[in-house]
Amino acid sequence: MVKKSVWVYVLFLLLGLQATAQTAVDDTIRLSLSVEEANVHALQHNRTLKKAGMAVEQAEWEKIAAIANYLPQVSANANYTDHLGAQLTLLGQSITMEPSSTLTIQATQLIFNANALLGMRMADLAKKMSQSGSELTQLAIIQNVNSVYYSILSAEDNRRLLQQNVENVRKLAMATRSMVEVGISEQTEADQMDVTLANLENTLKSTERTIEIAYNSLRLLLGVDAHVSLQLTDRLGELLDTTDAYGLLTEPFVMNLHPEVKTSLLSVDLKKEERRMALATYLPSITAVYQYNEKLKTSGFDMTLKQNITFTASMPLFSSGGNYAKAKKAKLGYLSAQEDYQMLVDQMEIQDKQLRYNLKSALETYEIQQKNILVSKRVFENISKKYEQGLSSSLELTNASNSLLTAQGNYIGAVMNLLTAKDELAKLLGEL
Repeated sequence: MVKKSVWVYVLFLLLGLQATAQTAVDDTIRLSLSVEEANVHALQHNRTLKKAGMAVEQAEWEKIAAIANYLPQVSANANYTDHLGAQLTLLGQSITMEPSSTLTIQATQLIFNANALLGMRMADLAKKMSQSGSELTQLAIIQNVNSVYYSILSAEDNRRLLQQNVENVRKLAMATRSMVEVGISEQTEADQMDVTLANLENTLKSTERTIEIAYNSLRLLLGVDAHVSLQLTDRLGELLDTTDAYGLLTEPFVMNLHPEVKTSLLSVDLKKEERRMALATYLPSITAVYQYNEKLKTSGFDMTLKQNITFTASMPLFSSGGNYAKAKKAKLGYLSAQEDYQMLVDQMEIQDKQLRYNLKSALETYEIQQKNILVSKRVFENISKKYEQGLSSSLELTNASNSLLTAQGNYIGAVMNLLTAKDELAKLLGEL
């Protein structure tokens, strides 16, 4: 028994330590994500996407409610009447009206109502539009996550390059001051190097602020709290695959499969149904009502029927032009939706051409900047060596440093533009 008690105590102690460790981990949550994992996380936790999913669910319940309108409706009511001692004289005889109570059960069934039938169709179209809208939201979330992820990686690469440049220029500045002290170089050379170093350090700080802002944007897209620490496991060069980019240029664009086009087509169908609903106001509505009455307490005189069934047909005869005006308005709405669809198709065709052009241009720029950065690095290294040997001036070194920084920025920008252009075309083609 003692041994058993000891083991139970140890077990509880271990569980307590585990719970404490879990709390400590939860206090500093860390997420290590590749770009694909970031997309999966965003699709599961992004608040905008959650709202889009709720809109789809709401549309589903709206459809169910529309169908229910055409199904039997059953209601029950009970009443109690006290005639306060009143008497009814019938054939010379007085009949005291006793209190009465009736339970009534009523079932109503629409036999024909065009608006109710069309309402079911419209609810179904609204659900499909919500689903299509959710697809568009998903694509937008993925594209935004990719864009912010790329921008963070590019900024971090730029920071690493700046840190290297700062370190190199700091060493050269120290060497310049040493040369000034021994009289080999002039003070203006040292001052110029100090200014160059200060500008680089300021650019580095600005880049660090940009990175923090980008991480906060990514947290919002992922649907995580501000205290969550994010670590990006992919690297910019790993994500860049020019083979995929060139392959994407050969992919055909299937217009009617794009969610935005599908939504526009559904909007045309919805306006068409609204037009039919406006015309349906001229049609009759037929309803059947069955009523069952159960007397819970009868008065002295009671002619209430036990049960009955009633058929009602109603049809509008004159609305002072109101129904005609609604029909004309619905027709114009339908024609306008058709124009919107055709305009969207034209825009999509132009967008397809433009995005393909953008991707081709981004590929060409990337290849040029690849070569340019190699040349700039060689020039900077060559002038740095000459400067250390006193064969070049600080101005030449500053110009070479600025040229290298520009080349590095242009290269990173070219990588970003290529990835962005690739994603935009992939989104249009449904390959994102």
